Amino acid sequence: MELESQIIYGPIWTRRFGWDIGVNLLPVTHKLCTFDCIYCQYGPLFLKRKSRFPTVTEVMSELSTAWEKCTNNTSENLHLTIAGNGEPTMHPYFTEIAQKIIEWRDQNVPGLRLALLSNGYRIHQPEIRHAMTLFDEPIVKLDCAISEKIMSVNHPTFLFHLNQFIEDLKKCDHLIIQTMFVKGYNDGPEDLREWMEALKRIQPSEVQIYTITRTPPNPISPISNQELQAIANITSTLIEIPVHAYLS
Repeated sequence: MELESQIIYGPIWTRRFGWDIGVNLLPVTHKLCTFDCIYCQYGPLFLKRKSRFPTVTEVMSELSTAWEKCTNNTSENLHLTIAGNGEPTMHPYFTEIAQKIIEWRDQNVPGLRLALLSNGYRIHQPEIRHAMTLFDEPIVKLDCAISEKIMSVNHPTFLFHLNQFIEDLKKCDHLIIQTMFVKGYNDGPEDLREWMEALKRIQPSEVQIYTITRTPPNPISPISNQELQAIANITSTLIEIPVHAYLS
């Protein structure tokens, strides 16, 4: 899949949100992330590149312009998600942009729901956790709860400490956990047992689970819809947290 070539993209139809407008806080020329996940739709990560982040002014100007162009721009029909070509909290002014987007929404489209898709890179910082709470749906990735499996699935480019990450997730309000299941990587009995134990510790408001639907850059396979739904059913029963399976 090609990179997002603009700051604002869409609306696009998504399984999770319906019609969604995306906000890309990353460079439009290359992927920039702190994970290099084996299933990433944008392909492999190339670290040694100069990066230009969009300015706060550019983001807000593009958002206002894009919204004005929407032919069906009502909060009942659209959703807005900060995601883009990598990890959005890498933007040096992420907290300021988050605050301004919230203010723009409250002034112009009070019913519009706002989401953030993140791998939790800066979640140890209180100001980032606070900015996340401003969103209706702060969604953070947790694909595995075994350190070795995170290395094989997510390939973090920084020193990643699983236990500390879980402790930081516990501090987040109305957090949503997202998990991508890949056949043979994180779907075994031990994987699921440790993952559910982590969810018990974190106590998120909701869990969203997926499997691969786009053609990945690596030779990996999805789990079946039946397996995905079974994981959702078992997990929601055992940990008493809503678990939604988004089937292909």
